[in-house]
Amino acid sequence: MLELKLLRSFVLLAEELHFGRAAERLHIVQPALTQQIQSLERQIGTPLLNRARGRISLTDAGALVLAEARKTLEQAARTEAIGRLAGRGEVGKLEVGFVGSAGVGALMPAVLRDFRRSHPAVELHLVEMAVGPQLAAIAAGTLDVGFVRLPPLSLPPGVTVLPLRPDSLVAALPAGHPLAALDAIPVAALAAESMVLHHRAGAAELRSLIDDLCGRHGFTPQVVQSVPQISLTVRLVAAGLGLSLLPGSIAWLAVEGVVYRPLADADIQYTLALAHRPQDPAPAVRAFIALAEKAAEI
Repeated sequence: MLELKLLRSFVLLAEELHFGRAAERLHIVQPALTQQIQSLERQIGTPLLNRARGRISLTDAGALVLAEARKTLEQAARTEAIGRLAGRGEVGKLEVGFVGSAGVGALMPAVLRDFRRSHPAVELHLVEMAVGPQLAAIAAGTLDVGFVRLPPLSLPPGVTVLPLRPDSLVAALPAGHPLAALDAIPVAALAAESMVLHHRAGAAELRSLIDDLCGRHGFTPQVVQSVPQISLTVRLVAAGLGLSLLPGSIAWLAVEGVVYRPLADADIQYTLALAHRPQDPAPAVRAFIALAEKAAEI
């Protein structure tokens, strides 16, 4: 294995074609440079220099080795630079999971924007996933972080959650619905209403909260349509298929024909949080978590 030090010395000597000047540039004495070049020639097994009448020139082998040595040194410099950048979390790839309601709120896009500005060379790979699969993927190491909703039905070992922004449930109604005239809607008033809700496979935590809330007010929600995406839920409400209960941050998503009203007597929280592995050594992950904390304080 050739040493980079020997290749650097050879490249400088090839540029100067003078041992004295090359030794000065290397900040070594001339005999030491001579020994380095001789060592390189022994390792390669052929002369790299013509030494005739006090003048030196490259042999044919030397010219070929020079071209390859320059490529090797350039690649070594790139490797060193990438290593330093990676150590600071400035290059690489970050796997980010998110629940659908986080994607239509304001906080997650703000965190992604700020991270992209501060870490432009880090590739962000976004994957929409339900809370349970996100937590499992973070525990398995296939996701780095995930925007989830609290409380989770279960939290696997090796995963922690950072609460970011508390949220409540709101009712989404067609603009002409009689309940839309109220400033706040009693939960019991929803007992006779047709409802469009997330299906359990895609939002188990949300459905569990809604079922528990309705149960405490004496009824089971009359679900006429279960849907996989929160944006589709709002569209179906606009089309008049029914009402829905959604995270309050959904109000950021304005859809014509839909109004949002708070619930008059619901004290449950559906907090947005960032799930991650505690003490993750990856600098990019730590930087992302720090930006999420900062955004949550605004």
